[in-house]
Amino acid sequence: MYAQVIIDANHAKVDRLFDYLVPKALEQSIAVGVRVMVPFGQRNGKKEGYVLALTKTTQVPENKVKAILEVLDEGKPIFTPTMLTLAQWMKKTYFCTLNQCFQAIMPAGIRTKSLWYAELRTDLPSNLTKSEQKLFDFLQEHGGTMPIQDLEREYGGRVTHALQCLKEKKVIALRQKTHRSTYKKEIRIFSLTEDEELLRQVRQKAERSQRMAGQCRVLAVLELEGKQSLADLKEKASVTTSTIQTLTKKGAIIEYRQEEKRNVFCAKDFEKSFPFAPTPEQARALSLLYEEMEKTEKKPVLLHGVTGSGKTEIYMQLIQKVITQGKQAIVLVPEISLTPQIMERFISRFGAAVSVTHSRLSMGERLDQWKKARDGEISVMIGPRSALFTPFSDVGVIVMDESHESSYYSDITPKYHTRDVAVKLSELTGALLVMGSATPDMTSYYHAQQGEYLLLELKQRTKGSRLPDTYIVDMRKELEEGNRSPFSRQLQQAVEENLKNGQQTMLFLNRRGYATFISCRSCGEALTCPECNITYTYHAKENALLCHYCGRQAEIPKNCPSCGSPYIRYFGTGTEKIEEETKRRFPQARVLRMDLDTTMQKGSHARILEQFGNGQADILVGTQMIAKGHDFPNVTLVGIMAADLSLNTGGYAATETCFQLITQAAGRAGRDALSGRVYVQTYQPESHAVRFAAAQDYHGFYEAEIRLREAMEYPPFTNIFSVLISGEKEQEVVESIRYLAAAMTYYNQKTGFTIVGPSPAVLQKFRGEYRWQIFVKAKDAERLKAFVLYCVEKAKKEKHGKVRFHLSFNPQN
Repeated sequence: MYAQVIIDANHAKVDRLFDYLVPKALEQSIAVGVRVMVPFGQRNGKKEGYVLALTKTTQVPENKVKAILEVLDEGKPIFTPTMLTLAQWMKKTYFCTLNQCFQAIMPAGIRTKSLWYAELRTDLPSNLTKSEQKLFDFLQEHGGTMPIQDLEREYGGRVTHALQCLKEKKVIALRQKTHRSTYKKEIRIFSLTEDEELLRQVRQKAERSQRMAGQCRVLAVLELEGKQSLADLKEKASVTTSTIQTLTKKGAIIEYRQEEKRNVFCAKDFEKSFPFAPTPEQARALSLLYEEMEKTEKKPVLLHGVTGSGKTEIYMQLIQKVITQGKQAIVLVPEISLTPQIMERFISRFGAAVSVTHSRLSMGERLDQWKKARDGEISVMIGPRSALFTPFSDVGVIVMDESHESSYYSDITPKYHTRDVAVKLSELTGALLVMGSATPDMTSYYHAQQGEYLLLELKQRTKGSRLPDTYIVDMRKELEEGNRSPFSRQLQQAVEENLKNGQQTMLFLNRRGYATFISCRSCGEALTCPECNITYTYHAKENALLCHYCGRQAEIPKNCPSCGSPYIRYFGTGTEKIEEETKRRFPQARVLRMDLDTTMQKGSHARILEQFGNGQADILVGTQMIAKGHDFPNVTLVGIMAADLSLNTGGYAATETCFQLITQAAGRAGRDALSGRVYVQTYQPESHAVRFAAAQDYHGFYEAEIRLREAMEYPPFTNIFSVLISGEKEQEVVESIRYLAAAMTYYNQKTGFTIVGPSPAVLQKFRGEYRWQIFVKAKDAERLKAFVLYCVEKAKKEKHGKVRFHLSFNPQN
């Protein structure tokens, strides 16, 4: 038997199937989709691989075919047949290797890590060249062994030749060390011995002594109830661990280890809830969803409902139907901050049939939830975009809540949009895809208008509430009249009224930190991150400068690094500063802040939301984490501190993002019996994004924006292919992008594509690498892809130095 294996390596040259012999001892455990360890390359180093097919024949000569070394994960496939097909589709769609697609699909943290070391074999080498002697001395100074990657960092690429020469002279040996984390949680289990005579003797001896009464209780529990965990046995027999250990030493009870999957919540902590009677609008939507679900060829569904219209209840009733059919559901949420509240709703409805996955869980917790899904122990998985790859056996429905959110786009390879992958997955599984949003993205709504998606609309709020009253505040006038505060006078008065009435307020600013940047008042120099060429943000709590792109932290200089002046000043505003100003202006108020900085610790999202939901705070300040998906009945006032921020990001979708953020943030107010108010503070009150968001008029905004998109030839009326080239040396990057631009210009003489650039990327330097990019626009997607890929291949052959190409089709930013 032979296995066709994809190797865990991202280089395009090895992105193909390799045939390996399956040893007789492994034939029973091998299967399509399993992980294996195989010898690979000239060194025959151990590499992780993934079995895509099993065959009885191979084209590789018998003396050259290598054998699989080990089957991992106890022979349980890590990829279902559906996921293997999906990975193949993603490879073609997102211009990457198959292995990169597998890494996106498989659970995080389980990948085998490998490191090669150089180890000295002799202390007295002879006949060494100058470079070899230098390398030998360096190894000797560092204990005689060192990772090869550290040597390459020290000496550059030329070290490879020197290492090979030292190996041939038997001065060093090259050794590989592999490490694999299983993240297994094991518990101690105890049962009675099968030696009845020994058991009888131990029991008789224990019964004769009052001091051994605890041992009698342990034996009685195991006899009556069978095997027990250590915790259960201690509780039921009312004994300590030492009593159990004594019986184990006597041989009367047997101890062994058993794997236990971690729980991320206790279902008993949640009060059971039941389905609500749907409103007429909800009932109509559910009827159409049930009808679509029964079709063989299903359309993706766009559920457009105003904030507070009861989309979540529709999801849950739809999922209930799926579960009764013996199928499973995937519920995608755009941000971790949404998870605690959605979790509470779903757990109270479906109990232990629900689980959750997200990056704030430990690797072991995430892997165990993945295993629960694979093993059929749960029916509903909730999580961000990675939850789409949950290995359920029969998915009935995929829900994308807040489907317009930019976090559904992966900006690391493969650069996929969750919506598009979900559409493909629903085709492969026969599942119904439901995308819900109060502010659908332009592309999805356009597809719905064209009949490609089924469009369902909810125009009324549930619970009898109405949309909040919204007021646009022109901050230019505030400034003209002497108010330099981040609070307009109207908003300040409204907050004071809310505090008097015992009602809650949310203040939204989509920028964290204290000051946006720090600059010298003498020379104008702004303090920037040397790795990214982006201004540092000041964080008051840490009293430090932080780069929000690479995470680099720096101390605040006493003098300007450029001119030496002591006159350094803080500019701009972030959530940290708004929190401080709120506490100063409203000293009687209890204030919470929710942003990336306050939610670093595990469980911090849930804790902040729980405190606010329980009325332990009057005002919640936050970034977009607070702007969507939350439902607090006592919130009657929302202040949008700077509505213009997302208008000035430079992307063609900036107005769409601005409209969505304002609408979603405003939707937090007045969701129950109490009416709500929203104050939108802006320096651009004439913007159509601001005006339509204040009016909660999605259709008006869509009609205005779609006309602009069509006139300017932006998606969904055209396609954009982005090619970004990065590298540590700017000259090499510039030469490579210029060569690519020249190739595109030459081959574009008859095609008529629009080429924009080349130019520096918006983020021109990131983590030490310079970045330049070029865009190509065209209506015909397939011709555009073929043209760009052809030109990129030409440029790769002629590339200058160590540069990398990053391809993205219809990027979000």
